Amino acid sequence: MTKWKVLAAVGVIFGVVGTGWGLSAQQSQSRVFELRMYKTVDGKRTELSNRFRDHTAAMFAEAGMENIGYFNAETGPDTENAFVYILGYPSLEARDEMWRELGQNPEFQRLIVAVEQSDEPLVDTIDARMLVPTEYSDLR
Repeated sequence: MTKWKVLAAVGVIFGVVGTGWGLSAQQSQSRVFELRMYKTVDGKRTELSNRFRDHTAAMFAEAGMENIGYFNAETGPDTENAFVYILGYPSLEARDEMWRELGQNPEFQRLIVAVEQSDEPLVDTIDARMLVPTEYSDLR
């Protein structure tokens, strides 16, 4: 009988230790960031920036995305048509779910998707990259 009690106690200990290890590993995982660099149609950067200020950033937040920052390029090629922003997410999986949710938002469909698919879009090209902070980054 003592043998079974010892085995049960060992099992409980392994369960508690394993759960604690799993939770600590999960907590140490870094959030992820998305760097999105837009080249606007000539002369449309201000209009695009205004749309982000007035509508898009709020829709991102409503979908659970973290608005890290919005930028106008000052150096490099096509600076007058460059608009850059960074979003934050708890994980890649969360990012995918948030974008799915955003895609179902009627206001997003009307204000952004419909305009970009029209004959007068604001955005020419998009370069999007997912970024994971290094282990020494304060953004983890």
